[in-house]
Amino acid sequence: MAVSLTDENYRESFSKAKTLGADAIEYRIDGFVDKDLNHCRSVIEYGNSLGLRGILTVRAKWEGGIEEIPDRLPYFRELTPLVDFVDIELKAPEEEFEEVKKIVKCHDKKLIVSYHDFKKTPPTEEIKKIFAAAVERGADIAKVAFATNDYEEVSRLLCIAAEQPIPTVAIAMGEKGKISRVAGIVFNSIITYCALEKAFAPGQITVSEMKKLLEFFF
Repeated sequence: MAVSLTDENYRESFSKAKTLGADAIEYRIDGFVDKDLNHCRSVIEYGNSLGLRGILTVRAKWEGGIEEIPDRLPYFRELTPLVDFVDIELKAPEEEFEEVKKIVKCHDKKLIVSYHDFKKTPPTEEIKKIFAAAVERGADIAKVAFATNDYEEVSRLLCIAAEQPIPTVAIAMGEKGKISRVAGIVFNSIITYCALEKAFAPGQITVSEMKKLLEFFF
């Protein structure tokens, strides 16, 4: 279980996440109040001191980011050595994408290539093409998150994720999609993103709720 958090009351938040059973923190740098690199480094180091794995996300505003960060590369360069996974959008500019991939591989970390659609779940063939593009571009983990209107869309997404040659994160956003955050574990979706209290995406479940559900089903 990964909990998506910023630097707001981070010592208290990270400690609470650890106590509730989280395995990792997704550091949403785009939502940090203080984006100074030294501060960001200190925040991640504190998470590391608790034994929590780290996912570095500097989400672009055009794909759901909280605040615009004009130049993201310094964050990737300086903070990648401190985390286990780094997230970059499939639709990121080619030069930026390749530089981030180079940084991640240089430090022997795992590259999450992500794609979000906050309006719909695409047709089956389009989803397959998105996964294929992530694989082709060197993803270690292919992450997709789609807005969902019904359970057919959820089941279709999970079945496609199960067919992929690399691990995935397959998220169906919204109330009907909540089940994907639990059931995904048996469909090749290896990370479930939770909220501590404040959700970063529609349908995100709190870490305490997720722990109970995983213990019940698995």
